[in-house]
Amino acid sequence: MKKGIFIVSWIMAIAVLYSQDAQEISLNGRWEIGYNRSYFGYCDVPGIATDPDKMNPEKLWFKRIVKLPDGQWQYATLILKGARFSPEVYINGQKVSHQPGGMAPTIHRLNSADIKPGALIILEIVLESLRTLTSEDASYIPPADHWRSNISSLIWDDVLLRLHGNTMIDRMIPFTDFNKKTVDIHYSTHRIDEGGKPDYMLAVLRDISGKMLCSAKSYTVLASGNIHLRYGDTCKPWSPAHPTIYRLELNIFKGGKIIDQVSMTYGMRDFSLSRDKLHFILNNEPVTMRAGTVVWHRWVRDTSGRELAWDTTWFAEHVIRRLKEHGANGLRFHLGSPPERFLDLCDQYGLLVQLEWSFFHGLPASEESLIEQWSRWLDMAMRHPSVTLIHPYNETEGNQLNKAWNALNKILPGYPPLVLEDRDVIHIHKYWWSLFENLGLYYDHAGQFPKAIMADEFGGNYLDGNCDMGGYKTLKESYMRFLGRTHTRTDRCYHHTISNSQIAEYWRRIGAAGFSPFCILGSWEDGNHWYLGDLKKPMPKPVWDALTAAWSPQSVSIEMWDRNITAKQKYKLPVYFFNETSTAATLLCNIVIEQNGEILLTKPLGATVPAHGKTIKHLYLTMPKEPGRYTIKAILLNQPSEVKYPVISQWNFTVLNTEIPAAVRKATFGILPGETELIRGLKDEGIIVTEPDDDRVNIIIGSAFTWKKVQQGDKKTLKLLEATIDEGKDVVLLDIGPQYKGQGYPEKKSDLGPLQGVTVLDSAHKIQTDLIKGISIKFTETAEPESHIHPTRNDSSLWNRLDRKNTWLWNGMRGGLIVPAAEMEIQGLSPEGFLSLWKTRGAEEDKIRNGPYFAYVLQDFYSFSEKPSDNNTIAELRKKVKFLADDAPALAASLNPNAPVQIIDLTTAYQSGLTGQASQLTALVNAGKNLTKVPVIMIEFGHQKGQLLLSQLFTAGRITKTKNQSAPYAIRYDPATIQFVMNMAETVLKKE
Repeated sequence: MKKGIFIVSWIMAIAVLYSQDAQEISLNGRWEIGYNRSYFGYCDVPGIATDPDKMNPEKLWFKRIVKLPDGQWQYATLILKGARFSPEVYINGQKVSHQPGGMAPTIHRLNSADIKPGALIILEIVLESLRTLTSEDASYIPPADHWRSNISSLIWDDVLLRLHGNTMIDRMIPFTDFNKKTVDIHYSTHRIDEGGKPDYMLAVLRDISGKMLCSAKSYTVLASGNIHLRYGDTCKPWSPAHPTIYRLELNIFKGGKIIDQVSMTYGMRDFSLSRDKLHFILNNEPVTMRAGTVVWHRWVRDTSGRELAWDTTWFAEHVIRRLKEHGANGLRFHLGSPPERFLDLCDQYGLLVQLEWSFFHGLPASEESLIEQWSRWLDMAMRHPSVTLIHPYNETEGNQLNKAWNALNKILPGYPPLVLEDRDVIHIHKYWWSLFENLGLYYDHAGQFPKAIMADEFGGNYLDGNCDMGGYKTLKESYMRFLGRTHTRTDRCYHHTISNSQIAEYWRRIGAAGFSPFCILGSWEDGNHWYLGDLKKPMPKPVWDALTAAWSPQSVSIEMWDRNITAKQKYKLPVYFFNETSTAATLLCNIVIEQNGEILLTKPLGATVPAHGKTIKHLYLTMPKEPGRYTIKAILLNQPSEVKYPVISQWNFTVLNTEIPAAVRKATFGILPGETELIRGLKDEGIIVTEPDDDRVNIIIGSAFTWKKVQQGDKKTLKLLEATIDEGKDVVLLDIGPQYKGQGYPEKKSDLGPLQGVTVLDSAHKIQTDLIKGISIKFTETAEPESHIHPTRNDSSLWNRLDRKNTWLWNGMRGGLIVPAAEMEIQGLSPEGFLSLWKTRGAEEDKIRNGPYFAYVLQDFYSFSEKPSDNNTIAELRKKVKFLADDAPALAASLNPNAPVQIIDLTTAYQSGLTGQASQLTALVNAGKNLTKVPVIMIEFGHQKGQLLLSQLFTAGRITKTKNQSAPYAIRYDPATIQFVMNMAETVLKKE
């Protein structure tokens, strides 16, 4: 297995060319491992030494016998590029060094009389266990990551032995002036003994063949100084499109020989923010960071990662080149740097890197530790032109950030200008359409934000190599939320694909400075990966191809969220053309409509797009006339040559003709005159509509106008509804309750809401509305609305003549909202109605009847017990809510695991409802995580009485065709909505 790239070998060769007095040798390879110097086996270094999902029971020891090279070198320094935690170094049994940390390089002077040319030594490295590491150490792995990341002690990056003279180079940081074409090398050195001063320092810039391009000499070697190099036109800029790299060397000479040398990859580039602070600028030109994400330290926990995570050949082929060939220009390394060899790959192939430290949901480290370890981390980062975006912590807020920025402000003056999170960039973690959140689409353009935005976490529908759900604890309830109770691997794979690709295209369309869906490689417990089958010989999941339209520098993207279309509908399709190159371009595409692979329509479309610009065109289409499932595609015809996969933006939709149920066709509907839209919509479908007091009326139906009267306690309306029920006729009430639409519809347009979580409900609004026959409804505001609704476990009657996908997004509104952000609770039920309600929440009917039986309610999560005060049940319920609050900032703001647990005596409540008039409650629709929301119910009142159907669904605005419905998020006609309304009417009519 190849575990290095040519750059590493080239570095070693250049060092040897100068002199044997200064050289750097690799100590990677087989090492003995054990505890307390009792060695029990071998492991590869770097590599996994022990079980990565367990903390080591004690300090882990590594041993290797090393033959030191001959020569005239005087001193040796061990460089551990990544050895966690808190490494100690022993020479022939004697401790010579101890450094905290390990998530950044540590430097160890081997101060031993046994260190001399030609000597044979026993080298031991000792690593502390995370179990005993203080949390004040900046390399401490946060508790929120213990269950899903590598928590073992290991040497995870190269081990290098640096042989040198009595003056050593400690730091080498290039400060590039891109416009003046110069670089100042800021350095620091230290003298180890008084055996004579060095003669001079030489800085050299070489091309990749080793040819010297320019140099500069300083006859004064300072403890801290800089050397100025003017390279002029001899260097070409580094960029993802043209990743030209060089070698920058710093040499200390004494007596005509090099006594120390440091070299690094160098790329001439400048990365900054635009004048308006909303976009990234690379080499004086705008650039969008179009990236993917790898969580390397989680990946090594995975079985496949243990074998492949150091294999640069595998990584180059299946991550780096695949990203490049799909048009991406960036790679986010989340929660810790990878082995430096992977940054070398990004330098070589041309990927902008977002580099992150491992802090996650907190920052307990001391300021002293932050300064020490972040400095070494940034020193390493400056060796790579690919590293452009610095991310010192993740999803951390509050007072701990004061400490972080105190540390950063002390060390940042030692580096060229950097682009950092929070100060310069807002990192948006909106898991829309996945783990934590409903489909949002809250924003219209990047100019709404005060800073550049990097949308670097979305698409969290994690699947393994078989497209089965991974180990993340909320995956099951989230897939249920969006796909219902029964979903196939095909369903899951498709949802995984569109939740990444469609959201990525959205962020690009609104002008985000960058985006990076989550994630290419992670652990089974969190993230999984984007491959099918065995990772040793992986096949890409469909998400790769689907993301090409978002990643390609020249691209096309259709803005379409509507899923239900009428036959031969005239449709206005927005088409975005992107040109992220340095020259204007005429881009051509075909808009294609397909069915089962057969092309039914092709329309050409083109646009001249300025350099680094976008152009929006609108195409007017006539949709197919035959009912069925279709795919609309925008296919770029003249895509960039470097993009090896088709650039296609696509969306699936259904042509749906409404079908009037026989029972509905025969019925006469009574509607209050103020229900203008409802009257028109039903009449358009050929349904008989009249005044509600007409003797011919079989059913009364109302919407927002009728509900307003109910809310106001209008006696005439309430009397009408109750009399209708008593006469054995039915009532359907649509759009009932508060119409909360969630974060996408703030009271103040300038309110962006939480950017790494759902809306905070300081106190949920509650509304109580008295209905009829002793029934009242309590509406409680929730954090989010819903865009997907599903049949209940025992009743799918509302899906007659519909496919279940017809109720996954309805046309219009941000995210195709269907259910408002409010739950309804029916009160005043008879015992049977009470049973129906609690069965939907997971209670067992027999236990409610026979008792004792208690419900435990915490933040809308339910558990049940036969004990009135069950500490175990309470603890498990708190544990579940705490996990969600701790793990997901998207939920933490709306969940309080320490809130009081409400205990409800279900048996007593059941028995006390003997006077209730509602004899049965039937849940007809489920929504939300675990499908616990019931936004549509039917209430029965006994023999010869009518039924009352109550629906919270957003139907108003969707049941008639009106003008001005073409804006992206304008609510508009949806044939599935009117079919659903007719099915509601059919359900109550057929119950008679």
